[in-house]
Amino acid sequence: MASAGLKRWGCTVLTGLLRAHDALTQLSFRCAIVAVAYLTLVLAWEVFARYVLQKPSGWAPDTASLSFALSIFLAAPYLSKNFGHVSMDAIIKAVPQQMALWMQRLVYLAAALICFVSAYFGYLEFVRLYTRGVKMIAVTSMPKWWLMLAIVYALASMGIHFLRHFCSLCWHRVAPADKG
Repeated sequence: MASAGLKRWGCTVLTGLLRAHDALTQLSFRCAIVAVAYLTLVLAWEVFARYVLQKPSGWAPDTASLSFALSIFLAAPYLSKNFGHVSMDAIIKAVPQQMALWMQRLVYLAAALICFVSAYFGYLEFVRLYTRGVKMIAVTSMPKWWLMLAIVYALASMGIHFLRHFCSLCWHRVAPADKG
């Protein structure tokens, strides 16, 4: 009786964590949308200031490049969650269904591992940048760790999404082919 309650509690906790991860993914995607809007407005202002007012700003190109990078890394987890990532599946489509399922599982597992290892090394770089106070070489000096934190988040979150895709395929069964 106690193990059934523990199992139910474990499923509830896991479901809550997965929902929290989905909510964080959605929030980061909305932040990416804001970053793209900011990028568009700032670049439009820069063109106006440069060619109409004849007074270009120093800060616009710097903040626009940061916004561009942030928009990519904040949107990437959403894309990996919703299968919007690049998928070169010509071989998977050409092989029998059972083999294709195993190949897809392997691809998702490899993608998750690569993302997690990359996030780990990104985290080490984030710590180095933060502790040393490294700033971007630009007119408007900004800390590099902001961008590195977004990269680490994106890689770790994408790794979780790829692991979730892998797990969903592990419970997937292929129906036997009709011999009719």
